[in-house]
Amino acid sequence: MDRMMSENNLSSSLQTTLAVGGALALVAGAVIHRHKDKLSSFLVENLVNEEMNQNIDWQQLTIPAQAQGCPEARVATSLGSRPLLTTGKSNIDDRIFTTFYEGFKVGKEIANKHGDNRCLGYRVDRQSGYQWLTYDEVEHTATELGSALIHLGENHGQDTFIGIYAVNSVEWMTTAIACHFHGMIYVPLYDTLGEAAIIHIMNQTSLKTVFVDKPDNVLILLKLVEKVSTLKRIILTKKLTNDQENDIKKKAQEIGIEIMTFNQLLELGRSKPVAHHPPKPDDIFEICYTSGTTGLPKGAMLTNKNIVSLVQAATEFFKPVFTELETLISYLPLAHSYEQTIELFCLSNGFKIGYYLGDVRQLADDLTHLKPTLMPCVPRLLNRMYDNIQTTIRQLSPFKRYLFDMALSAKGRDIDNHRVTRHMLWDGLILKRIQERLGGRVKLVISGAAPLSPSILQFLKRVCGAYVVEGYGQTECCGVSSCQTLGDPTAGNIGVPLNCNMIKLFDVPDMQYFSKDNVGELCIKGGNVFKGYYRDEEKTEEALDNEGWLHTGDIARWTTSGQIQIIDRKKHMFKLAQGEYVAPERIENIYIHSRFIAQVFVYGNGYKSFTVAIIVPDADILQKYARENNISGDIVELCKKEEIKDLIFNDIKKLEKSNSLKGFEMAKDIYLHPEQFSIENNLLTPTMKTKRPELAKYFEKEIDDMYKNIE
Repeated sequence: MDRMMSENNLSSSLQTTLAVGGALALVAGAVIHRHKDKLSSFLVENLVNEEMNQNIDWQQLTIPAQAQGCPEARVATSLGSRPLLTTGKSNIDDRIFTTFYEGFKVGKEIANKHGDNRCLGYRVDRQSGYQWLTYDEVEHTATELGSALIHLGENHGQDTFIGIYAVNSVEWMTTAIACHFHGMIYVPLYDTLGEAAIIHIMNQTSLKTVFVDKPDNVLILLKLVEKVSTLKRIILTKKLTNDQENDIKKKAQEIGIEIMTFNQLLELGRSKPVAHHPPKPDDIFEICYTSGTTGLPKGAMLTNKNIVSLVQAATEFFKPVFTELETLISYLPLAHSYEQTIELFCLSNGFKIGYYLGDVRQLADDLTHLKPTLMPCVPRLLNRMYDNIQTTIRQLSPFKRYLFDMALSAKGRDIDNHRVTRHMLWDGLILKRIQERLGGRVKLVISGAAPLSPSILQFLKRVCGAYVVEGYGQTECCGVSSCQTLGDPTAGNIGVPLNCNMIKLFDVPDMQYFSKDNVGELCIKGGNVFKGYYRDEEKTEEALDNEGWLHTGDIARWTTSGQIQIIDRKKHMFKLAQGEYVAPERIENIYIHSRFIAQVFVYGNGYKSFTVAIIVPDADILQKYARENNISGDIVELCKKEEIKDLIFNDIKKLEKSNSLKGFEMAKDIYLHPEQFSIENNLLTPTMKTKRPELAKYFEKEIDDMYKNIE
């Protein structure tokens, strides 16, 4: 999405729009002010029913969860006295469903009754529009896939694991649905895991069959066969060139691995159909592996009850804005629970899902053709969008900037009144080009996976012509557990609990956080909380306590109006803007092996996609090096020299490579500090541990300067 809001295209289109609409907007602004009530219905389209605001107590969005027998916990006001949601409900006949297998059938009925039955969409190339499979066609395709897998020896039920190593696509989702149809468990793989993690996952789940799209990834799996004894076959989900396919088949034959194409699998299933074997609510549908920042990845066991609970909670939560059969743009990695949950929610509600062509840099082209109404995002992409808009604004003439500010002010008043509207003038003229870059029809933008800057969130709420909300969740609760309420004008928080879970803050005495002060470790309990980690009782016991509370490790506080605000991390880990967790102490332990380094502090900002480091050089070693290389100055002067900084920076780069650090873990800049961290300067504890919050505050200017210099 780096070019989603292309600066040149956006700049020229925004400049043109402002020039054409400027005079009209000025005149209309005065008219609207004098005749607001009469013109309101003509000029303004509300995205939600006004009755929604009457049902929300904006001063207290959450209530104590006394109905669940836990007065210290909280649930959303909308849950009332009802128990936490654990099942789904059809909006056609109020029929209850307890598995995604049943939920998909409900979604198909909705799409048939209220829509055109379109389900999954794709593009062949950049010149083509979207082509669609109907819900009936997706059901038939998934049935054929499941039948073929069973004929290949993959039994139905909970003992069968199917690997999916591919980017978002129709084939990815139909394979997952095929597993749902037979109670099988699918296991997503993805590129950033690394070979060691892939070997661990495949061996732990005894994968026999893996669906793969890229030739390079097929070759990776073939190379790992010696370390993965269970692998029997690879299914090619995309058409390859004859040379690629022949080369792969030749290498596979040499090591006894069967290669089949997706179409061959469909033909087999078509010729030998097998009846569905529906799963039960407590059956696992997926093992979703975390990225394993501090070691090998852990496999979260997610059940049908988990996903159905969350689907129903989301259905209730977003009901005011989803008044039609909506359209989702799929481009965030399907291997992660955040995107998967959103897509399974869409399929249970009869919505359409359009898959991007695979290149995030050209996402704007996919958006133009699809014109989605629902767009999940992560902060890294929204930050880029914001930066590009700001660059364009800075190039505007004073008059055009004045018009843009008028539009922002008008839209801001709507936000303050808990609503989002599409105004004929502000949205139809001034902000039109920005909104068209998102396809022109988006109703809801959901930001998750990492914190979004409050100022950026407030800005995007005004310019997108859609509800822009921030949510929170972990893989262990199907990716979502709280979200900002539609119409909530605040920022800097993660909203309120969804109706499938309650949230409680637990004391963290070591960090002086206590629930009596409305602050503590954020813990989640409810239908969306996972079953545990696959074959890892020790890690499961660390995450889930005896009462079923999921301990997230995040420190949160309740705001005065009832939202949740993340303020710290229990363990010294942080999440970067792209959603990747980083364990700074692990990186510091690698850097400290440099002979030039005495102390190091690695810092990451949740609004940024990279880390930086404060380094205290070893004075004796550095001064000896300086003398040997005719470099003058004491330790203070040496720390200011660019050649010394380059020396140490290059040294840690060698350590990063030899220790296989991932790109997002590597410090993009360093600052050399001549004075050691100590107890006396309050940067070390009495037990000689670094005080991370104090260090971040102490070096705030230096850290800010590094981020600015990099950007």
